[in-house]
Amino acid sequence: MPAVTTTPQFLLASNLSAVYIKTQTALGVYEDPTPEISPATDPATYDGSTAIRVVGMPKFSVRGAGIIQRADVMTPWGGNQSSKTGGLGWDITLSTEFFWQLGEPLDLTLASLTQLAPLFLASPWAIKDLGAGVLALEVQPLFYAEEDRSTVDFAVQPFSIVYQEEGGKRFEAYDCICVPKLSWEYGQKVMIEWTIKGKWRPVTASPGTTVPVYVAPETQAPIIGVNCSVTLTDFFENVNAVSKVTIDTGWAINDVADFRETYGFGLGFINLAASPSIELDVADLPELSTAAGGEPDWTDAQANTILTELNLTLTVGSYSLGFILANPQLAAFPTPGETNSYRTNTLKFQGIPNSTAAVMTWAFAQTEP
Repeated sequence: MPAVTTTPQFLLASNLSAVYIKTQTALGVYEDPTPEISPATDPATYDGSTAIRVVGMPKFSVRGAGIIQRADVMTPWGGNQSSKTGGLGWDITLSTEFFWQLGEPLDLTLASLTQLAPLFLASPWAIKDLGAGVLALEVQPLFYAEEDRSTVDFAVQPFSIVYQEEGGKRFEAYDCICVPKLSWEYGQKVMIEWTIKGKWRPVTASPGTTVPVYVAPETQAPIIGVNCSVTLTDFFENVNAVSKVTIDTGWAINDVADFRETYGFGLGFINLAASPSIELDVADLPELSTAAGGEPDWTDAQANTILTELNLTLTVGSYSLGFILANPQLAAFPTPGETNSYRTNTLKFQGIPNSTAAVMTWAFAQTEP
């Protein structure tokens, strides 16, 4: 029998950690986003109040060749020759609540509107002031990397990121770009899943601690998926009971191999790999014309119907967030299902790009209607 050890285990609680993100002012230059509370007296302790509110732990995965095995090299002793380290980069995924300071004065840098500003700025939206207190983010196929996106509609500004565990590891990446995917169910929080690619930074000894702090709920209140309206001519005149929504921009991030780089990867590339889409779970209605009180989903899918736009509006108090999908078409035949014993259909609409213009617009009403 093995001996029973009496040495206590040392375990790190996963909640004692924080994620910090900072928009870079120059491409290819890491900027430490961890703010020190008092550099003069306690330079290794960070201010947790500026941490991004991440749901669960972020996932850092090594991309690239990683450790290169050499089992193919013949040796009189068998086995492997010593392995080597190949190209390295970071694949990062994290989830956040949707947070936006509705009602604040417009600021196209987004900094005063959401703590998620570095993530939004690192996605290739066109950020436009439509007037009357409306800010619009638009999706389209172009991609630029810029140090200052204020002069380029569809640019991205990369960010640096740190995941710091108190008493544990510290992970760092820079030149990070990302794409979002939004989803929510009735009565639940609106969530954003972020897919990020960043350049590798050498793993270092953890220099200090995080100090997660309490944040008053009214200052970073999540948006809840209620009071949502859907309009789409010839599709949704009689829509009833929308229970689930998923919004996908259609963007994909691709690796850019560049052996001039220290670790072999350049700044990632974002392209519109698929049409932006909105997927909805709605209560099923008879396969009749809309005039007859039905919802001819199957007929519209079979006919390849393309209409002008789908409008999905989420109202938050006196403010609203609107998603407009241009040239919507059913991307798949409806999927019959059941929710709480009533019949439902899952309908996925894709926007059909027909120019370099935006195929999805996400508008925020910042002032009282």
